[in-house]
This record gives sequence, structure tokens and C-alpha cells, in this order.
Amino acid sequence: MSDEELYARSKLGEAYALSQLYDRYGSRVAAIARRFVSDRQGVEEIVQDVFMRIWTTSAYNPDRGLFSHWICVVARRIAIDHARKRGSRVEMVGYERDQGADAAVGLELAFDGRLLRTDLIRAMSDLRLEERIVLNLAYFEGKTLSEIAQDLNVPLGTVKTRLHTGLKHMRLRLADWRPEVQG
Repeated sequence: MSDEELYARSKLGEAYALSQLYDRYGSRVAAIARRFVSDRQGVEEIVQDVFMRIWTTSAYNPDRGLFSHWICVVARRIAIDHARKRGSRVEMVGYERDQGADAAVGLELAFDGRLLRTDLIRAMSDLRLEERIVLNLAYFEGKTLSEIAQDLNVPLGTVKTRLHTGLKHMRLRLADWRPEVQG
């Protein structure tokens, strides 16, 4: 069953569907959480919050993109909120591998991560400075668009335009990283 079908079934109250999504994405959500909090309890709370959000809301729209991308965005936002509620500055903490993680998968993910990081740095350096600053503040420092507008002393609409244009350019430059959609 596809992610989209499982999500739709979870909206009908089928716990099995949510369980399948957890099996598919639980470790990925935990990895995202570990970028923002370093303690195990915090990571577990974030994972629980992400899957509760999936269970209780109908925010995902298959016409707007892949479920795998959407759940990562949700996880990142919840992790940032969690870190802020704790009163800590939103910073990415070091990567810590789980003791039970399969070594081959870990090495493959680490290799892919390095390649992606290199491509991201290249793509970011090709952006106009204004776009790069807004993307940096939004995605790496976890600031809201209003906070960015205030920090840069520019109108909110300008921030939105720079973010939109920057993301559009990044999508074009990182097209090789997008999974093929079968249809």
C-alpha cells in the first residue's frame, strides 16, 4: 500500500495504517528530532507528537507533493517548536547513531547525506545573497517569516518573495534528488 493510501486509511480511523506509516517513517522522524534535541526523551516526545498530528489532522494533500516530504517538514516544525518550548535556542545538535542501527544502512545514509549536503551548499551558493539569507534564517535557524522580516527590516511580502524564489531555484538545482513520481 502506498504512503498516500495508508494516510487516507489512517484518516478513517484505521490504527493499522498509522502503524504502517510509523514503521516506514519512525526512524526518519527520530533522526530529524535528534538534529534539534539531544536527549532520548525529547526525541521520543517529538516522534509521538508527529504521529499524533498525522492521526488527528488532515493537513496532507497528495496533490501538493509526496507524503515522505510532507512528514519530514512536519517533523522539523514540531522539533523546532519542541526546542523553543524548552527555552533552548534552535540549533542542530550532532548526529548520534542508534546503537541498534544497521551499519550498512547507516553508512549508505551517511554517504547520501554527504552528497546531498555538498549539492545543497553548491545550490545555496548559486542563489542571490538576499535569497540565501532568507533561506538560511528560515530553514537553518528556524525563524518565522515575521521574525525574518523584522530582523532584516524588510516587508513581510519581500521575505515571502525571496523565500519563494530561492526555493524555486533550489528545486531546479536539486532536481536529481527528487524521487521519480510514477503515474
